[in-house]
Amino acid sequence: MISMKVTGIKANILRLRNIEKRVHENARKTMHASADRIVQTAKKMAPVDEHNLEEAIAKKVGYEGSRRRLAIDIVIEPTVNGVRVEDYATFMHEGDYKLGEKSQAKNDSQDETVGPGFLTRAAEPEEEKLKARLVGVIREEVAE
Repeated sequence: MISMKVTGIKANILRLRNIEKRVHENARKTMHASADRIVQTAKKMAPVDEHNLEEAIAKKVGYEGSRRRLAIDIVIEPTVNGVRVEDYATFMHEGDYKLGEKSQAKNDSQDETVGPGFLTRAAEPEEEKLKARLVGVIREEVAE
């Protein structure tokens, strides 16, 4: 007769539960950091006059669905410092225009290009980086 004893099951179950929690927490931190980078880059790329447009760019955090999944949006607040910037922001993002004096000076003083599409251009390079970072978070926790 062959007998076998299995040990360590409780420890493995606990390890798997901890992996799930760590992956979730590290993925959340990774998403927040990515959104923060997009906001900072978009502010650098945004045209400037009185700085209201730059200050209106923000990270909006919420939770969606029955499982309350983290949802982070980069938005332009419609009003900032008592000034309605919504229409101005739309034109500055979507319009065809030449940079004003302050925007041109900002453009000349940094590597980021100031002008149309500032939100889109700030987000595009972050997309693939975020995917890679999230995969890395999972791999790191599973490999431990």
